[in-house]
Amino acid sequence: MSGAPGAPPLFLPAEPFPPYRFVPGHAPHPFAQKGGYAYGERPAAPPFVPRESWRENLPFLRGCDFFNRGWWWEAHEAWESFWHVAEGRDAAQHALLKALIQLAAAALNRERGHDSGAAELLVTALGGLQRAALEAGSSELLGLDLDALARDGQHHLARPTAMVNGFYIVPR
Repeated sequence: MSGAPGAPPLFLPAEPFPPYRFVPGHAPHPFAQKGGYAYGERPAAPPFVPRESWRENLPFLRGCDFFNRGWWWEAHEAWESFWHVAEGRDAAQHALLKALIQLAAAALNRERGHDSGAAELLVTALGGLQRAALEAGSSELLGLDLDALARDGQHHLARPTAMVNGFYIVPR
């Protein structure tokens, strides 16, 4: 597992990381290409978890673990699995997860030098965080301070960088 300087402890320490961090063009696609670590597999959809039980939301926490270690694509995949489940059930969670997915994609784009794509994703993610707060009726959702998350995202992803360091998603 790649390290991230100053990363918080794992939320799911018993869950092993995949054998490699996927970066498009640098390794086989995990699901779609022969040689991918989960070639031909697709995990089953997770169960719906109400927002007040976020500490039991394994895909959310798994996504946080991946994100906090710089495994952007894997974070995106973990959150996307629950994003689909939340659709039509909880608009606030759905909006938040979409914003988190976009933050992970923006970070991956920054590291790949796709700066215009990263900038567009960041703008969309920030709008998604605002929508999540409106839907939740609060600036806190799934243990996250959405205003602080927006500021951190802006700080870490608004300009070109070779590595996105120090940007963590840590629910309280």
